[in-house]
Amino acid sequence: MTSKTHVYDPKLNAQELHTTISQLGIKKANTHIWEIFLLGALAGLYISIGGHLYLVALANGAGKIMASGLFSLGLVLVIVVGAELFTGNIIMIIGFISGLYTARNLLRNWITVYLGNFLGSVLFAYLIYQSGLFGTLLEGNTLGDLATVVAEKKLALSFSEAFIRGFFCNVLVILAIIMSVISKDITSKILACIFPVLAFVAMGFEHCVANMFLIPIGLLAKGASPVELLVMFKNIGPVTLGNIMGGLFILVIHPNRIRQLRVLHRKITTAKQKN
Repeated sequence: MTSKTHVYDPKLNAQELHTTISQLGIKKANTHIWEIFLLGALAGLYISIGGHLYLVALANGAGKIMASGLFSLGLVLVIVVGAELFTGNIIMIIGFISGLYTARNLLRNWITVYLGNFLGSVLFAYLIYQSGLFGTLLEGNTLGDLATVVAEKKLALSFSEAFIRGFFCNVLVILAIIMSVISKDITSKILACIFPVLAFVAMGFEHCVANMFLIPIGLLAKGASPVELLVMFKNIGPVTLGNIMGGLFILVIHPNRIRQLRVLHRKITTAKQKN
């Protein structure tokens, strides 16, 4: 009698992927609004921690590639620990197309998560500035000077430049999310996050949630008042639009994948109705 040797497959098959994405989307669409908001604030915190680490690495002589890789800590925490990230939740469009929830559920999640991301990021920027790690008005330091330069460069972008950089940024973020969902184990999920994030940071693309930390901390280090922080939306506005369009683009550009998911959804629904 022979026994079949089980070969471990680190990724989900097509039906497992459909089930996972469906369950994930349905859960996100129906979670209590206060819980979505808190998880959004946590994601803002996690991404900001990655942004802070990025600045620390650059200020201490790490090359841009190394610092960009360290930036991925934020997305790793979002995926592995669990939180709601606006740019990643663009993937919920698949569940909407498949008829798993309404446009109202979709927009409710996106808006609430975005506001939570903003609160978590800006609050972290304010508190970390108050810690003195980025210097003070009377005595600056290398980290604060670097943060100011980064913020000013982002604010100097034109609308079209910020939009295009945001577009390609979320193409990579959505690919990271898809790969992490497909991955079964934590190690694979971490690797799925690292390289796309390293790529978008190193190539100079723009992420709206990351900028909710990087711009305020740079402005605070420069001595800006709370009201003056509103200038961040000169960058965050077009970057957000670019992130949305880039995420939708990479999902819609794979019609075969979406069609497979819809066919599987119909088959599963039909089978349940028969039973």
